[in-house]
Amino acid sequence: MRTLLFLLILLAQQSGSAQTVRLNKYWIEFTDKKGSPYCTCRPAEFLSARALSRRARAGIAVVDNDLPVNPAYVNGLKINGVQIHGTSHWLNAATVIADSAGAASLKNLPFVQKVQYIGRHINYRNKPNLPTRPRPGAPDFAQMQGKTRVWGYASLQNSLLGIPTLHTAGYRGQGIWVAVMDGGFFNADIMPFFDSVGLQGRLRQGWDFVEHDSTVYEDAQHGTSVLSLMAANLPGFLVGTAPGATYLLLKTEDIGGEFPVEEANWIAGAEWADSAGVDVINASLGYNTFNDSTLNHTYADLDGHSSIAARGATIAAQKGMIICNAAGNSGAERWRYLGVPADAPGIIAVGAVDLNLRHAKFSSYGPTADGRIKPDLSAPGDRMIAAGNANTNLVTSSGTSLAAPMLAGSFAALWSAYPEKTGKEIMDAVFQSADQYGKPDNERGYGVPDFTAAWVALAQRPDAKKSVIRYDDEKNTLSFPLIATDLVPDGLIELRNAAGQQIAYNGFSIQKTKPNILIFKEVEKLTPGWYVALVQTKKGVIQVPGNVK
Repeated sequence: MRTLLFLLILLAQQSGSAQTVRLNKYWIEFTDKKGSPYCTCRPAEFLSARALSRRARAGIAVVDNDLPVNPAYVNGLKINGVQIHGTSHWLNAATVIADSAGAASLKNLPFVQKVQYIGRHINYRNKPNLPTRPRPGAPDFAQMQGKTRVWGYASLQNSLLGIPTLHTAGYRGQGIWVAVMDGGFFNADIMPFFDSVGLQGRLRQGWDFVEHDSTVYEDAQHGTSVLSLMAANLPGFLVGTAPGATYLLLKTEDIGGEFPVEEANWIAGAEWADSAGVDVINASLGYNTFNDSTLNHTYADLDGHSSIAARGATIAAQKGMIICNAAGNSGAERWRYLGVPADAPGIIAVGAVDLNLRHAKFSSYGPTADGRIKPDLSAPGDRMIAAGNANTNLVTSSGTSLAAPMLAGSFAALWSAYPEKTGKEIMDAVFQSADQYGKPDNERGYGVPDFTAAWVALAQRPDAKKSVIRYDDEKNTLSFPLIATDLVPDGLIELRNAAGQQIAYNGFSIQKTKPNILIFKEVEKLTPGWYVALVQTKKGVIQVPGNVK
């Protein structure tokens, strides 16, 4: 009996010891990609046709870092109970779950170059995945009382970026794919804000890089609010910056804790988006401090290549996509600088301004540790109107997490006007339209862009930058230059304001001088702002924007 009791105690101790084995996550970098079954000569095996088309348009070659990691190396890691959490072909690495002994054994493998601890493995499990739910249809909701603007409560925030004019001209993001990386998109599958994008097949579950499944309509309401600033489409109530785009939703943020493994998830999400053929990525995410304070980033890390996420983001920016990442909300804190990977060169670190276009106090500052200007651009991010967590509930939120999607959706709207352009051409025009382009600083970056002005510049007419509407309030006339050799004699011209309302409808006579000067007569008093003229030509109606100052 005494012997049996001793054995039971020993087994209990061993069981308790086994239960206390601590599992961590580790970042494993491989030595090479030798022996890989993949080849850059066969890119269709790992990149979609859409991704290859985007690269071909921009003259971007398929290179070795596009090759998936060697499957034999990945399988070789599965020793001593090591589990694979994810891989990165850009950085030729894998993320694994292991105890300290298992991680130590990986160092002896001939194809392993580096083993780096990136935090504890939390056994926290998110709530069970929700079943697929049909859209219930939009309930009755109160539109803005006394307001006729189709953008509803988003009218002001959208107008600060020049979006209404693009929408009026018909450019709402059609044909552009936007990846949204966040911590979840709770109820986005049934909320009326996303009915049109959902019913038209333009709201797609991508992948959950935390739980490794395809369910993302869960956990965090944050992603739903972020998404609404781009994709919402309830005219007269709330319309986002790109309601016509296609959205691919990716869950990279683990709401159970803050560890550098989420940086690895960020890279995995960006790689997934790239291979799918995404045009624009929005990541309202950033990392400075972690649950394990020994892993916290220092200011010296903000050099664009010290952190895992910044290394991956730098490569992501080289693949032809436009990447908007929140700059961070530490501007009023002791740590006032950016979060990772906003420090990465090539991606757009987005700062926040208030509704008067002044730097929002919470918005993080630059420069990077190596002296580069950051943030890159700024957008409205203070007191934004966004979707809540159910039905047509709205919330007022602030943060660079809101500024980033405002900008990402605007990029999508603009790119839909010029789908033949490259991401770099689109970004160049937007940067040049920003209000601090000639004198950037580490508070607002190059400033707040004007997407209508960028639209004009991208028209590539010789007079594109001079296409400023001139209004003579004494003669009640309005004129602007237009180079067009196919104008219809005695044709018609219509003037609309940024909200799409008709201001004037008149005829014009062709002038023999170039550029042609189109003139409205007996125009009512105009307030400063952007206007669009619809001009009749032999090839149809063209749209000419202009700014009344």
